[in-house]
Amino acid sequence: MKKIALIVILGGLIFLTQSCDSNKPADVQKISAAPSPNDSLFTVNEGGYDFAIYLPKDLMIENTPEIRFNSATGDLHIRIGQQFWIVASLDNKNIAAVKEEISENMLFTSRIIEESENSLLYQRLLPDGRTYDYNYRNLKSLNGKSYFFKTCEEGEYSSDSVDLMKLAIMSVHSRV
Repeated sequence: MKKIALIVILGGLIFLTQSCDSNKPADVQKISAAPSPNDSLFTVNEGGYDFAIYLPKDLMIENTPEIRFNSATGDLHIRIGQQFWIVASLDNKNIAAVKEEISENMLFTSRIIEESENSLLYQRLLPDGRTYDYNYRNLKSLNGKSYFFKTCEEGEYSSDSVDLMKLAIMSVHSRV
């Protein structure tokens, strides 16, 4: 009888421990590049771009994804509706150069929220200090090519929208 009670208590403790971990606030949980079960894999092989990316299926319920190469600029645009627009370019940049470009903006000041050796998440602020929007930049090297991914500058994106784009960009990998 004591063994059964001990097993039940131990099982309850394990359950509670796992429940506490899964109830962490979203800003504390780490963002993973692993695709969610709701994401769809797209392969890109156009205009010199060659990679695979997972896009959020939830957004594709109402909007068809557009993946278009702009031959005039050499950029690749990945767009789903109004709140998801990634621009990729074949560019060998570094984070220092990206930070310098951001600081040269005459209209907005920027506050860096998260920085790594190959990515930058930042918030753009209006001259009066109010938040305007969020943006993300990422540098990747795949199969000997240097890619620069960013949220499109033509949109105004919420933190949640940028998080979706960030996850998609983090999922970019070589085609198999």
